[in-house]
Amino acid sequence: MNGPYEFLQPLKRLTEAQQRYERNIWVLNATLLSIAIYCLALIIGLPAFMSFYYQDSPLLAISPAILSIIVGLAAARLIKRRRRPDIFPLLGQALSEKARTGYDNRDLDTLPMQSLAQELKAGLNSIKPAAILDHRQIKGRALFLMLLSGAAIMLSQSEIVNPYDFQALAEIRDKALSALQEEAVEQSSSQVINLTDNIFGKPSLAVLNENKMDIMLYPGIGAGSLARNTDPIERVFQKSQAGEAAAVPSELYIESLPPQNKDIIKRYFMILSEIE
Repeated sequence: MNGPYEFLQPLKRLTEAQQRYERNIWVLNATLLSIAIYCLALIIGLPAFMSFYYQDSPLLAISPAILSIIVGLAAARLIKRRRRPDIFPLLGQALSEKARTGYDNRDLDTLPMQSLAQELKAGLNSIKPAAILDHRQIKGRALFLMLLSGAAIMLSQSEIVNPYDFQALAEIRDKALSALQEEAVEQSSSQVINLTDNIFGKPSLAVLNENKMDIMLYPGIGAGSLARNTDPIERVFQKSQAGEAAAVPSELYIESLPPQNKDIIKRYFMILSEIE
């Protein structure tokens, strides 16, 4: 606040007092919010959980406290932006508008401005920071901070959530994982071995002397085989001389038959000749 007028010095003193006041409010708000968030984390057991599972990593073990501080600082900053502190409304109706007008025209050297500056100097020097700043907000926040800190200490030392309680959860988790792995192995083995009647399914396994062998069947030309389309093949045949056809006498035919059946066959042909 630069300028030739003397009322700017007491106005600067009051402004700095208000800034310190707002800074203290922000610190108290950030602390209260951080502790409140950490108390909530203690109730749900997050710090105990992290300290149990990440004992070898100190940063991860205290990550709930770090996260609580970060969130508390961010929330307090948002609250500070909404407050928008201004020193002029705190000066009262008599000096509020005059002080704002004098501050806006502090670089002008006019008779009305000189008269206003003398009036503002006398009025601002008589104002004490404690008279315009509500210190009850600081005292109330400080008291609430003490109570909340005590509650956080009690929660951290209580046995609401014992870190060793997670040992049982870890054992249950390990058993569940092992059971799921065994089930996955059984399912994979059942999918490999085909025990159904579907001959067109996946290849089966043959067992010989307790050793599994992969067998792959290819379609053939036998019964039950699938026909395969093939290209026609032209073949070359050699011509042979035609022979004369000759009738074979029945006697010669009978002589070529087995001896034990000659009489029966001969009688058969005799009966046929009689019928004709």
